[in-house]
Amino acid sequence: MDNNEIKLIKTVDMEKKSTLVRMLVNAGISYLEKWERVPFFSRKEFDGAKEACVIYVNENQKEKALEILADVENGVGSPVKHKQKIKALMDREE
Repeated sequence: MDNNEIKLIKTVDMEKKSTLVRMLVNAGISYLEKWERVPFFSRKEFDGAKEACVIYVNENQKEKALEILADVENGVGSPVKHKQKIKALMDREE
């Protein structure tokens, strides 16, 4: 990619993509979202999807972006995980 952009992730998981993009924006990290065709024989790796979303970030913001990606991979910032935490807290109070 031009302008010192590096690939952060290639995914077909739209929940993960949305969470990552939201967290990147909140952290002030600029990103580029590009959709790529998945070759036929590679589709098994991407759950049969024909296209995958690739997120690129500037090389100067790589470290912070990788920290955010690790958080997303661990469920931090996920609306589903957040709801599960709230439910667990409410169950404990009862």
